[in-house]
Formats: sequence, structure tokens, C-alpha cells
Amino acid sequence: MNIKKGFHSYKKYWEDQASFMDKSPWSFKKILKLTISSNFSKNIEQLEFSNHSISKEKGKLTLRLTIPYNYFELDDFESKSLELLGIDKNWLINMSLEDSHCTHQLTK
Repeated sequence: MNIKKGFHSYKKYWEDQASFMDKSPWSFKKILKLTISSNFSKNIEQLEFSNHSISKEKGKLTLRLTIPYNYFELDDFESKSLELLGIDKNWLINMSLEDSHCTHQLTK
């Protein structure tokens, strides 16, 4: 059986891992930022990312994704993420964990 890849698989996997908790599994402080060669734009289109999470910058594709709050405790988080997303390492120009700079989820 072929396992579906893409954003929905990524999201479902991490949410299933945290299903025993009474809170969202997502970190609001960090994101996973992938810079992908534009040569693979057709491949990326098939993975169903939202317009909010992907952008074109200087001829490259930049994908920004929320990550689980406990990403630093997970073995090989980056490789597992690429596997779930269906992104080959050779498509990548850069991969990093960055501050999200998002204020929409902050509580008072």
C-alpha cells in the first residue's frame, strides 16, 4: 500500500502522535523553513500546500510549516518531516528551524 504524502499526511501524523494530550501539538514559537529549488515546483504542487505556507522568493520556493511543540525531543525530526511531506533531500537548497514571528496564537 502506497502511503500518501504531503501537507495533510504531515499534519495528521503529528496530530495523531499527540492525540492523548488535551492541547494542540503545534509550537507557535518555531517553524520549519524549507527552501526548495524551483526545478521541483511541479513536484511541490502535487503535495497540496496552502498558498499561506509556500511562496516564491528569488526564483526559489520557500515552504514554512508549523512544527510539533516537542520537536527537539523527537529523534531525527527533520528527516521524518521530509518523509511525511514527500520531499526528497535533493530538492532542498536549505532546511532550518526558525522563530515563527507569528502573533495570531498568542494569549493575553
